[in-house]
Amino acid sequence: MAGVLVARQSGKSHLLRLRIIAGLLLWGEKLVLSTAQSREVALEGFRLVVETMEDYPWLTRQVKRVSRTNGKEELEVKGGGRFKIVAPTEGGARGYSADLVIVDEARQHRTTDGYAALIYTTQARPNPQVWAVSNAGDAGSVVLNRLRDQALQSIATGIPGPLGWWEWSAEPGCDLDDRDAWAQANPALGHLIDEDTLAARVKSDPPDIVRTEMLCQWVDTLDSPFPPGVWADAYDSSVSIVAGRPTWLGIDVTPDRRDAALIACQLLDDDETMVVHVLDTWHADNTIDDLAIAGTVAQRARDLEARVVAFDRWTAAGIAQRIAGQSIPVGDVSGPRFAQACDELLSAMVSKRLKHTGQEVLTEHVSSAARKGTGDGGWRIVRRQSAGPVCAAVAMAMAVHHAAQPLPRADIVVG
Repeated sequence: MAGVLVARQSGKSHLLRLRIIAGLLLWGEKLVLSTAQSREVALEGFRLVVETMEDYPWLTRQVKRVSRTNGKEELEVKGGGRFKIVAPTEGGARGYSADLVIVDEARQHRTTDGYAALIYTTQARPNPQVWAVSNAGDAGSVVLNRLRDQALQSIATGIPGPLGWWEWSAEPGCDLDDRDAWAQANPALGHLIDEDTLAARVKSDPPDIVRTEMLCQWVDTLDSPFPPGVWADAYDSSVSIVAGRPTWLGIDVTPDRRDAALIACQLLDDDETMVVHVLDTWHADNTIDDLAIAGTVAQRARDLEARVVAFDRWTAAGIAQRIAGQSIPVGDVSGPRFAQACDELLSAMVSKRLKHTGQEVLTEHVSSAARKGTGDGGWRIVRRQSAGPVCAAVAMAMAVHHAAQPLPRADIVVG
């Protein structure tokens, strides 16, 4: 997979146009699918490819058919390859098997549904490739944030993964009129863009727009709980959950009672560094089974000799009661105490006292989290609009809350 992150008007569309044509004519790709969050953007990319093929006779001779019918736009070449655009929805790419998938303006994908549907069209192809191209996003750019976190994890650990990441962005915290920063984010500077144009943007546009569009920097317009990069920096492949360490568990259930997650948090030997790990997740089309979950949580608590199982009384009281009935300590982390837990989680991440094992489900839940003020100056983790569940992130905060308390810890038992 290839990810390209660069400021606006730097040649992204031209790059994609050449990649698509090369795939069809040079590398024998049979189906190329392209999507963007708006149909207008996707159509513009389609038109660029078709116009290029029609502008050069040696390329025109390779064209078998062009369909411009609304909703059925498709280019077919004589070698049998096809290029078409699809809607960025869960059903938009169903039924296709693609060699190349283009996700343009990846920052606009606010859920993983359409993206996941596109990715799985490549499962049965022998050498498929996915390209995600964008300028910087914000806290709601779920797909782009997840990809960037994966790239940063690979950089931090030195362990190569399946994602190639090319990013042009200004240093965080730079001044808006820093011309060296302009060059960092705009590789087309001096070619397609001149400094006077960028200077005019700095003078006329709001700072958040300049940082996102021109400097390719993240702006947390939806108020993400966590600064960019801190979750990726917390990845450590050498840590694990093992019996015998001080251990706290957190269990959380989503308000619709369709998803739940159990998290373990352990202290390492320095009594300061914490490692978090998802032990179990549950999903039901209707309602999860509290009784079955309580049995699993109780067994996990016994196996790891957990000091407490943290829960929120508004979502998991029934599970907690069953666990407490088996003489396992449980701790209510709801209301103001959960706001404190969120602060403690953020502090542990920023100060690099938190480590995780790179689990995909936990990264997804962290990426789907938003920050909601409590009215008294505090804040709490909530689910970002149109994003996936965040119960693993919530459970992590509750478990970290207990692990962060000074020794000796007085665990709260409720019956």
